[in-house]
Amino acid sequence: MPELPRGWGQRKSEFATLSWIRDNDADSMVLATRLLRREQFCYIECLEVSEEKANKRVAKATFRAAAAQLTSTDDLAANLLKCKELAAEAADRGVQLLSLPECFAFLGRHERDKFAVAEVLDPAKPGPILEALQGIARNHSMWVTAGGLPERLDEEAELPAAELTRAYNTHVLLDTEGAIVAAYRKIHLFDVDIPGGAVLRESDSTAAGNHVVVVDSPWAWLGLSICYDLRFAELYRRMTLDQGAQVLLIPAAFTAHTGAAHWHILMQARAIENQCYVIAAAQTGRHNDKRESFGHSLIVDPWGTVVAEVESGDGLAVADIDAGSLAEKRAQMPCLTHSVLRRSTEGGTND
Repeated sequence: MPELPRGWGQRKSEFATLSWIRDNDADSMVLATRLLRREQFCYIECLEVSEEKANKRVAKATFRAAAAQLTSTDDLAANLLKCKELAAEAADRGVQLLSLPECFAFLGRHERDKFAVAEVLDPAKPGPILEALQGIARNHSMWVTAGGLPERLDEEAELPAAELTRAYNTHVLLDTEGAIVAAYRKIHLFDVDIPGGAVLRESDSTAAGNHVVVVDSPWAWLGLSICYDLRFAELYRRMTLDQGAQVLLIPAAFTAHTGAAHWHILMQARAIENQCYVIAAAQTGRHNDKRESFGHSLIVDPWGTVVAEVESGDGLAVADIDAGSLAEKRAQMPCLTHSVLRRSTEGGTND
């Protein structure tokens, strides 16, 4: 087994093959790996690249994206049906990339309730959640980004739900064939006691991820994250400066209390400071007697303008993403080039 390059966060024992692939559209390298799981789950993550190479990446085309909004509950079947309905509406509106919010498939009263629906991400033998996402992608010939969903830990893959201890909160990206292009496991876990509100301890039942994911698509380089990650600017700086992200995907289930104070400000800040588009699908409304979400699914352009938004209720925020104009906009305001305090050295990370 060859040595993994610096900046690669996964365990060596998980990999069956390791190969380098030259990307045809940018002067950068990606690492293609095959993860040792049942039926071989194929996984792609972009390596750390130099700032110069990252800034040379050229987004390829305009595409239509949608950030979905819904009120998920502990009824898995009903939640997935609503996702399919929103996907059909998105297809009718010409959407090419659909983003579903955090907890799109299940949102219970207690964190541990999700173990009842936690799945192994096995494309050959998908569980109900992954199967529904594959169906959406294939039936409507669209890319689907969805997350997070409860993913079983490798060591607990065969255990009954009652014996699970934790699961990953995983954001998956599927192409039009329903193949998993990338999977991001949420790094920052939401352990918060909100004054006058809910007490939430995600870490009680969720295992944290440990690697940043940026992946190519037919239109642009996409950076994957989830909800609470939004508050950690360094994550998005790494995505942009080190890995060349051009569109930031931030599905969420922001609480009503924190959302009212910070949702728009933080989304616009991440777009402006990184000169990226932001696509943020959101949960909305009251899920149960313990949990209420802020809503306001939105799409923000690199200037910080909210170009599409769903304020409340189920729906879609739809906008055309002019990814091809990103290089011009970044040249006019060359903040990424002028960044001197947060740089990679020789393509590595600044850990």
